[in-house]
Amino acid sequence: MNCSIATALEIIGEWWTILIIREAFFGTRRFEDFQQHLGIARNILTTRLRKLVDYGVLQRVPVKEGARRERGEHREAGG
Repeated sequence: MNCSIATALEIIGEWWTILIIREAFFGTRRFEDFQQHLGIARNILTTRLRKLVDYGVLQRVPVKEGARRERGEHREAGG
């Protein structure tokens, strides 16, 4: 279907996705903080964040270069 509303609902219509977007709007940036605030399983959070980044709703921004483990924050795209 070529409908912008249907496409938007496909991207953000899932229960956890809406809550993740809400948390991002209120300033949550780090994976651990999303997980703590929402009580969401790590695998579900990983999948939903990746999907939001792929669709351009959020962007993943590195926060510390040269670290052993790549650290990042999730922010509103364009923000």
